[in-house]
Amino acid sequence: MPSTKAVDLAAHPLTAWQGPLGLPDFTRIGDGDFSPVFDAALKAHEAEIEAIAGNKDAPTIENTLAALELGGEALDRVSSIFWCRAGAYTNETIQALERDISPKMSRHFSAISMNERLFARIDDLYQRRESLKLDAETLRVLEKTWKGFVRSGAKLDADGKKRLAKISE
Repeated sequence: MPSTKAVDLAAHPLTAWQGPLGLPDFTRIGDGDFSPVFDAALKAHEAEIEAIAGNKDAPTIENTLAALELGGEALDRVSSIFWCRAGAYTNETIQALERDISPKMSRHFSAISMNERLFARIDDLYQRRESLKLDAETLRVLEKTWKGFVRSGAKLDADGKKRLAKISE
């Protein structure tokens, strides 16, 4: 049964990698840790995305693209450990978690890709890309991000977004 206790993402061994060589301390990680940490990390990433999408300042590379690229660190960390564990050292608990986590992750990333306010900020940067005088690397990241959003349904109408999100789940 998942813990109802709040998860401190800054201190949990799944997200605060303080072991040797900056790796997680796997001796402190059990199967029961994943679900509450995933839930907390998803919630934290949702808040980060909302902060970017709701930013009242004009879109800039720093407050939109870089913020998007740098967000979700806790989710990235717990995901990388979980999926490696699921592939290399699985059991019934981990398999049940896979069935629970996969649709949550799909819904989460569909919601990001179809977030109209967030895409409007990215699209604004994309439409101004030539006047922004970006270096080649930043331009490439902007183009890949914009195309990724479009390919994930950002320009679809409401019905199309719902249909695509359901298919992706």
